[in-house]
Amino acid sequence: MNAREESRDAAVSPVIGVMLMLVVTIIIAAVVSSFAGGLGTTKDATPTVTFKADLSVADGLTITCLGVSPGKNVDFDVCVGDTNYYKVGGGTTSTFTPGTGINIPSFAQGQQMSLDKGFTDAFGAFDGYEGTGTYVPNPSFIGKTYTIQLIDKDSGIIGKAYAVLTA
Repeated sequence: MNAREESRDAAVSPVIGVMLMLVVTIIIAAVVSSFAGGLGTTKDATPTVTFKADLSVADGLTITCLGVSPGKNVDFDVCVGDTNYYKVGGGTTSTFTPGTGINIPSFAQGQQMSLDKGFTDAFGAFDGYEGTGTYVPNPSFIGKTYTIQLIDKDSGIIGKAYAVLTA
């Protein structure tokens, strides 16, 4: 009677081993199939933009594109500030290519976006707003460093640079 029990128990181990090998093989096949079929790929990446920024009271903000990483075309807002940021202009990565620039004047000229209009759109035209440190074309803050960011509504910040306010 003892010999029969041993022979029944000995047969269980090979069956479990075969089942485990089959499960592992099926999982590996599913992973390879998903990558080969395109499930493992991502959509177009959001580009990053490298640019330099020049900021002056007289001429406003000029940003010059130095490079754009490949990716889908996105529209971006140009935002400026130190701790509080506000929109002063916009662009698109299809036209903002290496060597091109965007100029945003200090003060409004007609309906064109400007540093002045961007501030009043964001914070309002209250008495003394031109004397605040957040107001970029303020001649009292010459030498102050401001951050310029290019922001896509879906992806967030796609480029960032610093500019020192000059006369």
